[in-house]
Amino acid sequence: MPTPSLPTLYFDQKGSSEKQDALKSLPSEIVNNVSSFLDWGDLARLACVQSSWKNVVADAAEFGGREATWELTTCLLGGEKLQEEETTENVLYLAHSVDTRGLQTNEPLAVKYLTQMAGVPVDESQLPKIAASTEIEHECNSILPTDWKSSVHSTNVDGADEEALLLLARCHLDGTGLDSANPELALYYLQAAYHMTKSVKAAHTLALIYEYPQQSNNLVPIDVYAAFEWFKAAAEGGCVPSMAELALCYELGCGVTQSDENALDWYMKAAAAGCSSAHFSVGEHYEEGRSVRLDHEEACIWYHRAAVMGEEDGVRGLRRLEEVARRVLPNVGDILNV
Repeated sequence: MPTPSLPTLYFDQKGSSEKQDALKSLPSEIVNNVSSFLDWGDLARLACVQSSWKNVVADAAEFGGREATWELTTCLLGGEKLQEEETTENVLYLAHSVDTRGLQTNEPLAVKYLTQMAGVPVDESQLPKIAASTEIEHECNSILPTDWKSSVHSTNVDGADEEALLLLARCHLDGTGLDSANPELALYYLQAAYHMTKSVKAAHTLALIYEYPQQSNNLVPIDVYAAFEWFKAAAEGGCVPSMAELALCYELGCGVTQSDENALDWYMKAAAAGCSSAHFSVGEHYEEGRSVRLDHEEACIWYHRAAVMGEEDGVRGLRRLEEVARRVLPNVGDILNV
């Protein structure tokens, strides 16, 4: 586990007589060697010893650069970090870790560091307000992938930080470290992450927010049209969960004209990329003859692949076509007899 670092002879360079009195009995080489073993919590306690060391935590973050600042920020959030689930329903969330490296939680300070790390200036007066849900969902003033305007928004892609933008967006959705949640700003940071860092995670997260109300704590109204556009952007960027979701949009005609052909195409791409549920969906298309010839043998092959990957729907598909499955798949009994 990396530890925070300070410049060589950092304590000598502070030049405080108060500090010299505290350390006069120790050679500076020993002091600085010992400091290299201090963790964030140790530095925070040192900051309380005397005024000349009050900025030692911030100095260590600045000296350590981006990785040190990120590490400090996650500790200040109580050990919470941005993680991924392998489901399509929630790709990004805050997960608690017991190791805060000896620091007390300070969510407002964490948000301050994240805002600095994000590297994206924002004028909140320019942000579109989230409209109330309407019967015509695409009139909810939703953000789309094509809405980014370089004349209004920053184009300094070199300073943008994907992880910081994603975590900052989550904080603004949850109200973590803030007086209240700010969904408009959360959407802006996700949009910035997509356009400035090419983040397919941001595009997928935006799609989930518009598709599933719980993703925004019911602060952003459902808009299946916007969800489709963001799933499409993420899928075309290589996001596997978005490939499966995009296929489902085509299959159900959700936010787009229904198309079994396009659905199968994206299910095939998702399956080729390792999505277990997509294997089952391809099998369904063959079982029902949707956009392909009806072929129960081929369906069983796809159901078997899904089942081997742990999909219960794949097992149910095999049982539904058990006679065919036992004929074309010699070892299928190992799955069907469980």
